[in-house]
Amino acid sequence: MTAEHWQATARAWDAEWERLAPPGRTVPTAWLLACPVLTPATWVCEVADVVRTDPDAVLLALLRLHRTGDTLAGQAVLRAMTPKAVRMAARDAEAGLADYLAALWERIATYPVERRPTRVAANLALDALKTVKSARACRPTHAWAPVAEQHDPLVGDAVLDAGLRLGVIDAQTRRTLACVYVEGHSSADAARELGTSSDAVRWRCSKGVRALRAHAGDLVAELVG
Repeated sequence: MTAEHWQATARAWDAEWERLAPPGRTVPTAWLLACPVLTPATWVCEVADVVRTDPDAVLLALLRLHRTGDTLAGQAVLRAMTPKAVRMAARDAEAGLADYLAALWERIATYPVERRPTRVAANLALDALKTVKSARACRPTHAWAPVAEQHDPLVGDAVLDAGLRLGVIDAQTRRTLACVYVEGHSSADAARELGTSSDAVRWRCSKGVRALRAHAGDLVAELVG
């Protein structure tokens, strides 16, 4: 993985997190009620630092909130886990940072909080590693297949517009998904058109499609309503 790819992926995620949790965005009251340990954090961007004081309590609370539809809570978990993703990717000669971020996002959405309430960060990291290795074993080559070859019937202009209206995806994710799934560009071509890296395109597409799937019922209601 080249330094340019790593930097582009990191910049894309940093920019998205800055948009989601800019300085001055206060920690939601629901988070404080769910996890009093977060009380020292005034702003959402400070939550990742508080995780270190009691990781299981904070991560479990945020994972539960994410399960109820609080996407920002899930993003906060991903942000807290980003340094671990960087370290895992650094040890992997084949998968990149985008692969590990996407795998973590998938595991955040499906983490069994009741069954695995301890060592949450370690469990998420190990699960993400297994996801990346499993995906690699299923591919005929070492490289990630172009996203456009992974057709998903869920993604179309109407669905993307509905997802944007409901706040399931943001404008940049909508543009990326449309470029790949609607217009049929490969991840490399989409990266050139969007001014980013192929890894960043794959990561944003993977995260965006998972978000759309998680809110499929809401999207259907929006489309038929």
